[in-house]
Amino acid sequence: MISPPNQALALVFFGTTADAGLKVYDWIEAQMAARYPRMTVRRAFTSQMVIRRLKERGIAVPNLPELLADLKQQGITQLAVLPFLIVPGQEFGKITAALAAEPELKSVCATPLLTDEADYEAVMAALEPEIPVGIPTVIGCHGNEQHDQFNKEIRQFSALIEARYPQVMVATVEGDNPGTAPLARAREMAQPCGAVHFIPLMLVAGDHVMNDIMGDEEDSWKSQVGAATTTCSGPAGMNEQILARYCQHLDTALHTGFGGVR
Repeated sequence: MISPPNQALALVFFGTTADAGLKVYDWIEAQMAARYPRMTVRRAFTSQMVIRRLKERGIAVPNLPELLADLKQQGITQLAVLPFLIVPGQEFGKITAALAAEPELKSVCATPLLTDEADYEAVMAALEPEIPVGIPTVIGCHGNEQHDQFNKEIRQFSALIEARYPQVMVATVEGDNPGTAPLARAREMAQPCGAVHFIPLMLVAGDHVMNDIMGDEEDSWKSQVGAATTTCSGPAGMNEQILARYCQHLDTALHTGFGGVR
C-alpha cells in the first residue's frame, strides 16, 4: 500500500544537547526517511529544558504539540508516531496526552523499545555481540527516581539477561531498584581480570554516558568499579538491531491503524 501525501511520521525523542547525540538523531532520521520514503518525516523532543537550551544555540526543535500544530497547517491528516524511548514511562505519557488532545488528527503510536517479553528477547539478541567473554559487563539504563513504577520493565529485562549471562548486570543512573548497587558486584568480578565493560541502553551517549558512567570523577561508574581497563559500547541508537526493533513496533502500529505503508 502506498502512503498518501497527507501522511507524516513523527520521530519523538527525549532530546539531547550533546553534539554527538544530535548526530545519532540525524542518523536515525536518515534511516527512517529511507525506510518510509513516502512519508513526511519530522522530529520532536519531549524535554522542554533541552529544547530551550538548543534554542539558545540557534537550534530549533519543536515539542510534540508544536509539531502537531505545524503538520495540521501543512494539511497532514494522518500521523504515525514513533517514540524513541526505552520504556513506557513519563515521557511516553506526554506523547499519548499530546495525541489525545488532537482528536481530529488520525494518529497511531508505536510502543517504546521495552514493552513486552518479546522485546526483552529482541534487545538481548541485539546486545549479545557487545558482551565480551569473561569480562564483567554493566548495562546502563536511565531509570526513574521519582516514580518507581516506571522501572518495572528495566527490572524485568534485568532478571532475564542476568539469568542468561552470569557476567552481566543492569544498573540505573536514577532510582534505587536496581540503581548503582550492581556496581559493587562488577567491582568484585573485575578484580581477577582487571577489566569491565559498559553497555549503555540509552539512545545517545549524552551526559549520563560521558559523565555518570565514563567520567573521571570519583563517583562515576568507571571510578566506582576501578578496573585497570574500562571499555564502553556505543549508544543504543546506533545499534541497527535495536533500530530494527523500533521499526517493527512502528510497522505494527501502521498495519493496525492505516493498513500499512511502504
